[in-house]
Amino acid sequence: RGRAAHDRVRAPRMSRVTVKDHGAKALLERAHKLAAGRVVRVGVLDDAPKREGEGGTGAQSLLEVAAQHEFGAGRIPQRSFIRGTVEAKGAEIADLQVSLAGLVLKGKIEPDQALEQLGAKVVGMVQTRIAAGIAPALHPDTIEKKGSSTPLIDTGQLRSSITYRVG
Repeated sequence: RGRAAHDRVRAPRMSRVTVKDHGAKALLERAHKLAAGRVVRVGVLDDAPKREGEGGTGAQSLLEVAAQHEFGAGRIPQRSFIRGTVEAKGAEIADLQVSLAGLVLKGKIEPDQALEQLGAKVVGMVQTRIAAGIAPALHPDTIEKKGSSTPLIDTGQLRSSITYRVG
């Protein structure tokens, strides 16, 4: 019983801290992958020669023909099948991007899968726009020559050449 006051003081207990990740590291990794600067290019991406049946001599590449129609050249009026689609479907494309980014961040798909899906969807939008017909209407002589009133479609080579590339 003659203990000193300091003998009765106990050392404080050490507290333990447990850190639980709950997927934060994986989420951060997926976010970095998503923002890695990869892009999707959509259009006529290869410089394939134009077939004879496409209304020309075959001397022009398909890329040249696509550019002439996209921007207009000489007597060929502008019929923007790429820029026009992106302008008309911009909100839908933006919504798709947000949705796909959400799936990537949740770990349901990989970033490359999201970009592939985005590319395929936009290609389909461009091809649908071409099939629906893009103003201005064809000249009557052109309609008579090709037997159709749908601009940009003779054999379907231009429409089927629309593709995408992830890079």
